[in-house]
Formats: sequence, C-alpha cells, structure tokens
Amino acid sequence: MWRAIEKYGVIFCRFYLGGFNLISGLNYFILFWPQPKIADTAGNAFVLASMELNLFTIAKFIEIFGGACLVFNRFVPLGLVVLMPVTLNIFLVNVPWSPFPHIQMSVARNLAMHLVLLAAYANYFYPMLRFRSAPQPVWRDPARIIRSL
Repeated sequence: MWRAIEKYGVIFCRFYLGGFNLISGLNYFILFWPQPKIADTAGNAFVLASMELNLFTIAKFIEIFGGACLVFNRFVPLGLVVLMPVTLNIFLVNVPWSPFPHIQMSVARNLAMHLVLLAAYANYFYPMLRFRSAPQPVWRDPARIIRSL
C-alpha cells in the first residue's frame, strides 16, 4: 500500500509541477491569463530589474524546458536541477511580498513538491557528491553517452 502511495504521489508531483511550470512559461509568451502583480515596491523593483535584464525571459524558457522534461518523463533529474533556481526565486519573491495568501500557499506548495521530487530522484545526484573525484573526459569513451541513455 505504501509503495503505491509513494509511486503515485511522485507521479502526481512530477505532472503537477511540470504542468505548472510548462503552462507558466508558455503564459509569458502566449497570454492565457494576466501575470500577477507584486504589491510591494521592493518586489516590483526586483521584477522590473529582472525584466530589463531579460532574466525573466530566460527564466520562462527554463520553465518551459524543465516543465516539458517533467511532464514527458524525459531527463527528469536535469529538469529538476534547472528548475530549482526558478522555483526558489519565485518562492523568495512571492512569499514575503505577495499580499495574497493563495499565491503564497501556491509557491510554497510548488517548492515542497520540488523538494519531494529531488528526494525521489536523489540517486541520480549522489555521484556529484564525491569529495574527491578524478576527471573522466568524454573523449576517452564516447560510447558512454549512448550507454547512459
């Protein structure tokens, strides 16, 4: 019973977080619903600076890519890694500055789901945690790329 809850819970989180990011990224380019406004002046300054530097556009491309990875179950660990800075940034901008509790809860839920998914796919990240590691250049064994897929 617990394994089924775990399995379907992870699948739900993957589809929900992936779909949310995919639609949110697409919404920036194809307006489905209006973008929320930050009420606090510090939050507005941050969002405006991000938009002037085109960081907002880059973040939306990352949301589309990462969301597609999660929804289509392809390169999920990569999608989670590239989405984490965006998820964390959205959390840090919206929780202190958004006047609406439903937005604060939404971004907190997305961060919680993201952390659950990172824990669920943690085995893919363990090799990066080696204290000392030797280089393994790809040109020594290019077939390793094919074998990893």
